[in-house]
Amino acid sequence: MKTIRVFFLTAVVVVLGACESNTYEEVSGYTDTPTYEANIKRIMTAHCTSCHSVNGTESGSPLETYDDVVAYAESIACKMDGQECGIMPPSGRIPQGQIDMFNLWIAQGYVQQ
Repeated sequence: MKTIRVFFLTAVVVVLGACESNTYEEVSGYTDTPTYEANIKRIMTAHCTSCHSVNGTESGSPLETYDDVVAYAESIACKMDGQECGIMPPSGRIPQGQIDMFNLWIAQGYVQQ
């Protein structure tokens, strides 16, 4: 019986020690002060530049650089939301946390770095 208790307590300690407490922001990459270089560029690369690039199907509206994204930011935000301007990317709405971060980046003045 004592062996079972020791084993059980050891297992509990191992499991609790392995648990890590992360906030939503840490897990999702969300921040209250997004910048293009740290946050927005990653969103564009993941969801937009496969089409919106010099070699993509939408080469006339590239989203590869900071200046590109700033120039189209309001339109991008509307299309990410998908309510009034259609939805982009064509594969479907991106996660709400990324949309919120993009909108916050706009509201905070398009911080580059």
